[in-house]
Amino acid sequence: MTMKTPLFLLCLVACSLSGLLEARLWRSSDGKKSFEADYISNDAKQVTLKKGTGLVTFDIKKLHIDDQTWLKKNHPLKKNDAQNHAPPPKGAAFGTLEFGDTHREVIKKLKESPIVESGAADVMLARIGLNGTYRTKQTIGGLHCYLFFDWTEAGTLREVSLRSKPLDASSYGGSLKANWKQLIELLSQLHGKPVQDGFYPDSEDLQDGLILCSHLWNNSAGHSVLLGTGQEGDKYSVVVRITSERIKPVILNE
Repeated sequence: MTMKTPLFLLCLVACSLSGLLEARLWRSSDGKKSFEADYISNDAKQVTLKKGTGLVTFDIKKLHIDDQTWLKKNHPLKKNDAQNHAPPPKGAAFGTLEFGDTHREVIKKLKESPIVESGAADVMLARIGLNGTYRTKQTIGGLHCYLFFDWTEAGTLREVSLRSKPLDASSYGGSLKANWKQLIELLSQLHGKPVQDGFYPDSEDLQDGLILCSHLWNNSAGHSVLLGTGQEGDKYSVVVRITSERIKPVILNE
């Protein structure tokens, strides 16, 4: 999980991965938890594993030092393999924002946007940054969604994520689920029928720093939108990840 955009870049996504799997036992950084998963890829900051029928992506630092050593030895990252070195393809991201926009362009568009609002004065943006500063003007299923951003090394927009306000477990089956349901309707209006849909994730399947994605949309420009829920500490959120990547739906063998 990328700490500069907490929770959002952790996503269980469904993909077709036949012939690419490398199964092993993985442990948490403190060694207290372990799970079986197949190695898929890493970008030196995050590792992607296949767990069950989908992918889970999180910060490499959350792994045990032995697993980190295994990654460096068996799957060293080549410099030109890192996603941050390649500019994302242009295309609509959220509202008028486009992948490839500069930081300055994003701020200008956010200020002019009729669908988001900022809770901070301009003078504060330089200090606190954009992440979590802007939110949707209208509630979605009764909740506002806050915007988070991820950038290439060149400083251009690579991902936009929306997250509902973190709430405790008592809201998971109520207001958070209502937010999730309305987001399905809105995203389907924008992107058509999802290429993969699923049930509302069970809170018992979540753990700190993990997002389980239930829905996936792909558009004609080659970008993807994922919807799911996540946990951070003892709080839960609904999460939408809008990425310049093209993510394939899972193909399950009968």
